[in-house]
Amino acid sequence: MSSTTKAHCNTCGGLRNHDVLHLENSKWEDGEYSGSDQYETLKCCGCENIKLRHTADYPGADEPIVNYFPASIFRRVPEWFDLFWLDLPPREKFVEQLLKEIYVALQHNLPSLAAMGVRSLLEKLMISKTGDQGTFIKNIVEFERLGYVSRIQRERLEAILEAGHATIHRTFRPSKEDVITLVDLTEHIVETVYLHEAKVDALKKRVPPRTPKKTATKLSKGAAKVAP
Repeated sequence: MSSTTKAHCNTCGGLRNHDVLHLENSKWEDGEYSGSDQYETLKCCGCENIKLRHTADYPGADEPIVNYFPASIFRRVPEWFDLFWLDLPPREKFVEQLLKEIYVALQHNLPSLAAMGVRSLLEKLMISKTGDQGTFIKNIVEFERLGYVSRIQRERLEAILEAGHATIHRTFRPSKEDVITLVDLTEHIVETVYLHEAKVDALKKRVPPRTPKKTATKLSKGAAKVAP
């Protein structure tokens, strides 16, 4: 009978109970130094996803170093992402691909690459909708004029693009909190541009048409004539 342990689950989010399917321990020595490695194959008791956990105990380390394969993510991918490609026009499939690359950067603790990816994604997204207006500022202005974002969203978009620009061309290295903010705002813009429009169109199709006012008036008068 397998034992259970607490481990991080990317799908469920956070620590969850896992069955230990396999366990291997090894120790090493190098002169006066020694350490150990533990490898565990784990299966989540909730979603049943399988992962490998490596726990390394190194000399001088305050506590063991734990790594997961696939790597742990500190921020879950939005629920709409899996079927997002269905709402994308063929020439805009790059949006899904760049989002995937941003999530991989987040998963492997690469904040600068994530920030650069956000800037690239938003730049290409705007140009795909507005055409290239020559500069970032003109692209953003045209993006707002066409109704894809509000004035407040445009100001946030400018801040995101500036953070990406500073990461590429200056010495700015975004923190974990900075990256979460950048990705949160980026997902909101992507959802507004693509998913909200699709959902509103679907809602319009489900809502029955309003009865014309004149017809309603005639029906009302006709009912009055036949009334005793």
